[in-house]
Amino acid sequence: MAAIQIYGVPPSTFTRTVRLACHERGVDYELVPKRPSEVHAHNPFGKIPAMKHGDVQLFESAAIVRYLDRAFPGPKLWPTEGKEAAACDQWASAISDSLAGAAIRFILTRFGIIQLPEEMAQQHLKRTREILPIFDKRLGESKFLAGDSVTAADLYLVPIFLYFPDVAELKELAVASPNCLRWAREMGARPSVKATDPQFKGLKPS
Repeated sequence: MAAIQIYGVPPSTFTRTVRLACHERGVDYELVPKRPSEVHAHNPFGKIPAMKHGDVQLFESAAIVRYLDRAFPGPKLWPTEGKEAAACDQWASAISDSLAGAAIRFILTRFGIIQLPEEMAQQHLKRTREILPIFDKRLGESKFLAGDSVTAADLYLVPIFLYFPDVAELKELAVASPNCLRWAREMGARPSVKATDPQFKGLKPS
């Protein structure tokens, strides 16, 4: 049995962020398939992912990724220098607080996983349309979100952005975001991204 158990399901973007972090850090793990309704023993808020490592149990993806950085050797996903660490915090928070709420809800609506009034779905699309250019501008200024190296911030964005080509309205936004597409091609070539592909149909960066 792997030292770490991650509770979640492959299509979950935040579960994938944690799995990406494990692959990037070379941490062996076991994915234990559990949906939010089945995870209360590991997260009292009923959300995925959650993690168990010996007697350590954690929920919230940011706490888990930071734990992986602190508990295992290897290149850090959260930089240690002040400026770079702040940039990583900034973009990871912006994804979780702004992009994820809008884009994921719209994606789930179009996949038929949740039911929302079309007016509300369009509001989420509008919000995503307003937010994505900010990320495209940033990725025109640096190779990755927090600088020249992959950080936790990139691991938050890539599971969401790689769903865009599977949804017509979001594919249109992606095509209009050349810097995001360049970044997605580079991220898509990483072994961690290939290893955690949830196998949804649609265009994936090669």
